[in-house]
Amino acid sequence: MQKSIKEIQGLFKNGLDTARRLGAPAAKFLLCRSESVSCSFENARLKTASSEERFSYSVTTVVDGRRGVAAGNDFACLDQMIERSVALAKVGSVAHFDAYPAASETAKVKTYSERTKHLSREKLTESCQTIVNGLKEYDPELFIEASGGRSISERVTVTSGGVCHHSRSTGWGIGGGVQRTEDSDMLFARSHRGWRDVNEYYDTAFVLDQILTDLRNAETIAEAPKGRVTALIDPYVLSMFLHAITLGASGRNVAKGDSPLRGRLGEQILDSCMTILDDPHWEFSSGACEMDDNGVPTRVNEIVKDGALQMFLYDLDSAGLAGAEATGNNGCSPYSLHVLPGDRPRGDLLASIDDGIYIKSLIGFGQSNIMNGDFSCNVALGFPIRNGELVGRVKNTMIAGNVYDLLRRDVELSSDYEDPTHRVPHAVIQGLSVSAQ
Repeated sequence: MQKSIKEIQGLFKNGLDTARRLGAPAAKFLLCRSESVSCSFENARLKTASSEERFSYSVTTVVDGRRGVAAGNDFACLDQMIERSVALAKVGSVAHFDAYPAASETAKVKTYSERTKHLSREKLTESCQTIVNGLKEYDPELFIEASGGRSISERVTVTSGGVCHHSRSTGWGIGGGVQRTEDSDMLFARSHRGWRDVNEYYDTAFVLDQILTDLRNAETIAEAPKGRVTALIDPYVLSMFLHAITLGASGRNVAKGDSPLRGRLGEQILDSCMTILDDPHWEFSSGACEMDDNGVPTRVNEIVKDGALQMFLYDLDSAGLAGAEATGNNGCSPYSLHVLPGDRPRGDLLASIDDGIYIKSLIGFGQSNIMNGDFSCNVALGFPIRNGELVGRVKNTMIAGNVYDLLRRDVELSSDYEDPTHRVPHAVIQGLSVSAQ
């Protein structure tokens, strides 16, 4: 029989006593359990419709400056897992902290929705079928994919610092895409949306319309501009660029000396139009979170303000390594980036470009030296811009550059967010290196 949350918390609190008796003054117990339903379509046909349940817990102990971790899925073996964790800690990796923080007040962030809990696999399948049907109507020869899913999860965190925290969350996602390969020409177009609450954002038409718009804009092949080019960047591509910034703002990368931002707090690293926040308190967003895995409350962090670097992100261990304050960021990573918008809508930005390119999606961006901001990758979907209008689709096109150089000056951000679940605007950048065969 599944144990109640109260019973689990009791077991973990008793486990803290066991860990102390075994010589571990610092210990953490973390439970994760979830259930999900999903469906997927491949080549326009239903491929899978599945359900899944997961359950696990972990025991982390710190002994004489070293850390050990053991995990299991049977509470009857909890004492054995504690013993194993303590044994591993005696030879484990160095821990840069010797105690878990005391319990403190956390923000109340909505992450759980009854409406999402009752989102059925049948409804998800119906939504995906609608996407598939719309794409088949446009072109039945396309290779069409679609997928949808819904999950419910809960976590229990109990630490030797006195933290005893329980959280529940829900989530859903729907998406679709197409691929067409003709000789050396490959066409890709995709769209996706996800949220924690089933509200007006559960919009199948949005996903379908995004893909159809891209397909219509891609109906003809046009010559790509070459050299140093003005580019309009899609919000999801801009998010990829900003990954370099968040890697640089990782407290662990800073402490290890790997980050190019080390020693640059207060310096202008981006254009003054750019203010970047990490907002785990954006309710029902995919990154919404009250507390990190070590019992540190989350908070809204301003990473960059008016282009100037304000702070680094730390988890408990990296904060100890750097002699800094933990910011409540698991793995020193942001939860939900929020880039403050600019002054003109995306349509006006497009209309202002006489000769340039619109970058909608990329292939291979993550294979570059992202830590330093360098990239060289293929354009999966891009459109030349002539006199403020998209004039076809480019093929066999690559872009290259350095994120820090491109975002340091002459950047303009759109005033609107194309997708309200993703608070990153479009951006116009100058001097993007574009080459084509």
